[in-house]
Amino acid sequence: MMTVQRHSQSISVIVVLGLVCSGCVDTGTDSGTPLEKAIQKQQNIKNLTYIETLTLNIGNETRAIEYDVILQKPNKFRRIEKSGPYICSEIVSNGDVVWIYDPEENTVLIRNLTSSEKTPEPAIYALLVDNITKNYMVEEMESLNSTSAYKVKLTPHELDSEDTREYLLWIDSMSMVPLKLQSYDKGNLVLTLEYRNYSMNCVINDDEFTFTIPDDASVVYA
Repeated sequence: MMTVQRHSQSISVIVVLGLVCSGCVDTGTDSGTPLEKAIQKQQNIKNLTYIETLTLNIGNETRAIEYDVILQKPNKFRRIEKSGPYICSEIVSNGDVVWIYDPEENTVLIRNLTSSEKTPEPAIYALLVDNITKNYMVEEMESLNSTSAYKVKLTPHELDSEDTREYLLWIDSMSMVPLKLQSYDKGNLVLTLEYRNYSMNCVINDDEFTFTIPDDASVVYA
């Protein structure tokens, strides 16, 4: 049976990514820039489906995780972690209750969703929206012909700032949707977020946000 610690680590992926990527930005430009347009685009999203690939760089180790995600504002989501064709975990919330399923252990953790977890936008949007006028500025912006995307570099205002994170962000030049984010700490690549198969404001059945517990699964309440 999974431990509570492992359950907490699973659900924390949603929250931690937002925290890791929530450095603030100051565009220093008008509302017509790709960065500002991407933010405006996000404001009109009621629901969103996409595939997210997270690559973590920890020392000499690199780990890649893929997620199929469905989000419904203000607080519903389904996030399926996959390794190839195999489901590693499934996290589902109807806005009040969260189910965390481990297929290997055939165990489901059920608990109330906390207020800090009710943030359904992709982590990459947390970077764009959170405190946008404070700690970071756009240093350069260019079109990448191979991907038809704008490239934005975000760096701290102060060279001696305790926060040494820097970001490279790619935004689709046609749809203004963020496609990729790289986060650096002291010049070292820490993580990469990549997004594909976006579908916005589509018809999503509410059943997607209720988890059906397998008959033979063990259930843990927290």
